[in-house]
Amino acid sequence: MNQFFRTVLYNALCACFGLSPSSAEASVLIREAYQEPENAPRPPRNTDVIYYSLEPDTASEPPVMYAADNASAASHTPSVSSFSAWRLVVVCYGPHALENARKIRAFLYLDGSGYPRSILRKAGIYPVPDPPEPQLLHEPEGSLWRERADLMVFLRAEETQTHSNRRNAIRTAPAIEIHSIRGKTHTLLATTITEQ
Repeated sequence: MNQFFRTVLYNALCACFGLSPSSAEASVLIREAYQEPENAPRPPRNTDVIYYSLEPDTASEPPVMYAADNASAASHTPSVSSFSAWRLVVVCYGPHALENARKIRAFLYLDGSGYPRSILRKAGIYPVPDPPEPQLLHEPEGSLWRERADLMVFLRAEETQTHSNRRNAIRTAPAIEIHSIRGKTHTLLATTITEQ
């Protein structure tokens, strides 16, 4: 998934908490997960932090593909759209870990202007309804325990691939009338395919 989709997910998660994506509070609370989680710095136990990552859902059925002959007359460019399966993995740390995970689970489906679902829909991302309940875990940190809540939301993302070659189009289909001596008229269609 490209950076555009990751940014859209960040904006949707910020909307779950009523935060502006550009605010300092949002950047402290919501962060993209580290590629190597075992080497990631751990925030203090009394600080709420939400990590998110986007992973392909290989256990799901293969992507649904459909050919969209939505080529306009001007472009003559065919395209194919597909809905691929993804998992949004959210890991919440801190004293409010379970509350934050439950808030994301509930508010991710709010619809309307500025709400998470409409932010996702504009980008072609559709959360699958009724994700599993968040799981509360306790991670050891030295001689103490850190609260952690894991949430997994399944998504379908619409991706459109446009063919790089243009289609040839019939510009005109001229008809030639042939008159015979006996007074009968025959019409011959001479179709030419031209490149535009």
